[in-house]
Amino acid sequence: MATFSNYLGLKLNQSTDAFLLSDFIANWNILDASPGVYVCTSTTRPSWTSGQAGRMIFMTDLKQLSYWAGASWQDLRDSVPIFSQGAFFNTAMSAGSSPQFTVCTFTTPRPCSMGIILSGTYQASNQQNQDAYQSIIYDGAKQNLGSFREQIRFSGNKTDSGAPAGLNVASLTVVPSVTAGTHTIGLQVDMSSDYSASITLAGAKVIGMISLYFSGNSM
Repeated sequence: MATFSNYLGLKLNQSTDAFLLSDFIANWNILDASPGVYVCTSTTRPSWTSGQAGRMIFMTDLKQLSYWAGASWQDLRDSVPIFSQGAFFNTAMSAGSSPQFTVCTFTTPRPCSMGIILSGTYQASNQQNQDAYQSIIYDGAKQNLGSFREQIRFSGNKTDSGAPAGLNVASLTVVPSVTAGTHTIGLQVDMSSDYSASITLAGAKVIGMISLYFSGNSM
């Protein structure tokens, strides 16, 4: 009675088995589909047995290697993808408002975690006072670590010239579970109503770092 090889599942006929051309062709098809690393997509990767632990595949849609751990797939990923983008706004924000601004749009082909660093540049009259708070926005939702926001504080002096005073404010956050697809990164400015002065958002810059791990992966 025929048996099958552990790694490729090749049919191993006994000497007493009848020769079937279909068995011969099936074995060659398996070999042709397994050139050292099995080539497939993330949706067509096989489900193997514990005896095939250690086998690797290359997923053409994700451009990514994975290995079979005996019961599940474990992803092997290259260096952390990093991207950056900036936007110029030159927009005045009134007291008591909470405007949102989109700085960049990005697309990831796979689930991941992501670290975000965002820097905003603000201007206000050097004669007036105003408080505000900067938060990173991911897909329209605030991403404050531990509910902490970065303060934007302008302390004016009435004897000054009224020229714009500048201030740079940096925020960072981690989005633990990013789904595959297109997403947006931006910022929200919560303007205080304690003072009447406006603040101008001159522009903002973002650095995004896609991680090697996401919350759906096993360790």
